Amino acid sequence: MINTIKVKSHAVMPVTYTAKLSIAYAKKQFYTYFIPFLPFTGKNSIIVIIMDELSGIGKSYRNKLSRVLENNYSVITPRLVSETLKIAAQESGRLLSRWNKSGWIKRIKMGAYIPIPLESTTSKVIVEEPFLVVDSLYGPGYIAGFSAVKHWDFSEQIIESVTYFTIKQVKNRNPVHGGIKFKLKTISRHKLFGLKTLWFGSKKIKISDPSKTMIDLLDDPKIAGGITNITDFFSEYIDSEDYNVDLLIQYAHQMNNKTIFKRLGLIYETMFNANENVLSIFLENISSGFSVFDPTVPSKLNICKWKLKTSEFWKQKYDRKK
Repeated sequence: MINTIKVKSHAVMPVTYTAKLSIAYAKKQFYTYFIPFLPFTGKNSIIVIIMDELSGIGKSYRNKLSRVLENNYSVITPRLVSETLKIAAQESGRLLSRWNKSGWIKRIKMGAYIPIPLESTTSKVIVEEPFLVVDSLYGPGYIAGFSAVKHWDFSEQIIESVTYFTIKQVKNRNPVHGGIKFKLKTISRHKLFGLKTLWFGSKKIKISDPSKTMIDLLDDPKIAGGITNITDFFSEYIDSEDYNVDLLIQYAHQMNNKTIFKRLGLIYETMFNANENVLSIFLENISSGFSVFDPTVPSKLNICKWKLKTSEFWKQKYDRKK
């Protein structure tokens, strides 16, 4: 039995199927697809897609686009098109330009495009999976900072950007792609540890695990807006099932930044009921020179025990705790 279904919307060309018929009527493009099996009908079906605001493309270009899209790339680049279609880079660039002008893909930066979502009725699009996009554009790296804090439920703050740590050198550390703000930080390759895997369908990306998230913030407090924010996140972390002080110590060693131990020591001694054994480990691993506790605020007062320069607020907090 054959069914006819009319859909008044733009749709990304079928991934594994080729259009059988294309006609124009009343300035609208009609595409008819024969799909062997549709889960929602359980029958062979013919679908008529009405193209209102987006341009049509010829059969040859549709076939090529389908072959590219069936790989489910989160970001499409000339190199990926060249590899998929076995064509020269110059030709892949022309194809991407044509698909972009026709409204089937959206250019988000030079040499990078994203598919228009199935339900979109225009070529205006917002990135649906920003984690996948930033990883495709700037990987190797991982989701970190505020984004990781939010993922692990250590804060209820609204986060307007996606934070990503990359080993690539980037000129623009605050790019906007597809309407989404990104915050990038370049790190050394030796800091690519303490990561968990997130799956988006068949695609996977890396995110800092709860303990590494805290260590990353203590390595560079500016990423989270300063120590006050970090202590709020740290409080949630300590109360969670993910808390692991041994892992914090291990990660702090791997980061090769003794200031992390200093900040841990002052935070633990001032804010939490740390046992003496833990504080002793922190003390054993600090350097002799003075470091800045919170680089986001003026820090002129010394706390000699932890070799830290702090603000008046933290100095008073520490003195009261003693």
